Amino acid sequence: MTELPRAFQRTASRRRHLDEGNLLRSLTLVINGVPGGINLGQGVCDLDTPSPLRQGAIACIDGGDRQLYTPYAGLPELRAAIARKLQRHNGLAYEAANVAVCTGSSGAFFAAGMTLVEPGDEVVLFEPYYSYHGTTIPLFGARPVAVPLDRETLVFDAAALRKQVSNRTRAVVVNTPGNPSGKVWTRAELEELANVLDGTDVLVLTDEVYEYMCFDGRKHVSPASVPGLAERTLTMNSFSKTFSITGWRIGFLAGPVEIVEKCGIVFDQIEVCAARPMQRGVQRALEQLPDSFYAELQQSYQDKRDVFCAALRDAGFSFTVPQGAYYVLAEYTKVFGDLDPHAAVLEMIRRIGVNAVPGHLFFASPDGVRSMRFQFAVERPVLDRACERLRSLAK
Repeated sequence: MTELPRAFQRTASRRRHLDEGNLLRSLTLVINGVPGGINLGQGVCDLDTPSPLRQGAIACIDGGDRQLYTPYAGLPELRAAIARKLQRHNGLAYEAANVAVCTGSSGAFFAAGMTLVEPGDEVVLFEPYYSYHGTTIPLFGARPVAVPLDRETLVFDAAALRKQVSNRTRAVVVNTPGNPSGKVWTRAELEELANVLDGTDVLVLTDEVYEYMCFDGRKHVSPASVPGLAERTLTMNSFSKTFSITGWRIGFLAGPVEIVEKCGIVFDQIEVCAARPMQRGVQRALEQLPDSFYAELQQSYQDKRDVFCAALRDAGFSFTVPQGAYYVLAEYTKVFGDLDPHAAVLEMIRRIGVNAVPGHLFFASPDGVRSMRFQFAVERPVLDRACERLRSLAK
């Protein structure tokens, strides 16, 4: 690699942590180069897209719309459809003006952070946390602060959060159901969170992209529906996982009208708008898909979870059975010994052609972490082949 010209040798300090590289994406390239390899690492959600989404996008492209910018906060019809969904499924009394469409929940999170978080602020993440939250917060000039959940039960520890909240704390991020752990926050836990934050001006930023994947009778509770959190919560979500459209990049943020408008204006500076045909596809899905679609989605993922967890257990992995989402964070020392997580994943690829994500990416300190994250959002035949390969590790 040639040396950079002098003018490009200095980059912004807020993004230098990204120079460490992205193991999630690099390992995807590795598994893509393995004949017959099965990627259970990056949560790409390799499933069929419901017909209304495809037909809505096609109709837009084929002449249903002129292919112009949309308003920066999204198509009015889509914002209204999202508001109706939030009323019906989340218990939130929102209207279209309470919603801004963004490029996925990642775009929503970035716009919210740039709007609400100052350089020098601290943002709390509950560990294990979604790695992109951890790497995005420094781009705001802020510092991520990890507060561990109970390592065995994943229960929220109010005392641990109280120790970390200070006058520098600007926000806490609640990811429910959670990536990578599959934790589903209960209403009682969210009420306890409200008690901890009472009397502060700390925001709650949510990530609810797996809301329809709650297992064993659990119900998704939006933090904004909980007294004591409603007035401090900005809800963020995406349709990537619900509708298996990770490449479409359609999500949203929702909250007080004035703040949503300010976030929308910041989003305008970042992206101008989300793609019009993709917005039309999601709008049609929200308008046409029955509630039975979401129930069937939940049951399908619960069935896959049970099949996959049985295979992991047979292979020698140990883990907490996920309460929701489509990931399993599994400890592997009985299978691969005391290898570090990256080396353990590479060894698994070498032995059985199955990929995962090194578990240390979900913790503030990688020391002693001996886990890897699997995703099971794949077609059932692919999942069955992966389970067979995993079981072969025990032979």
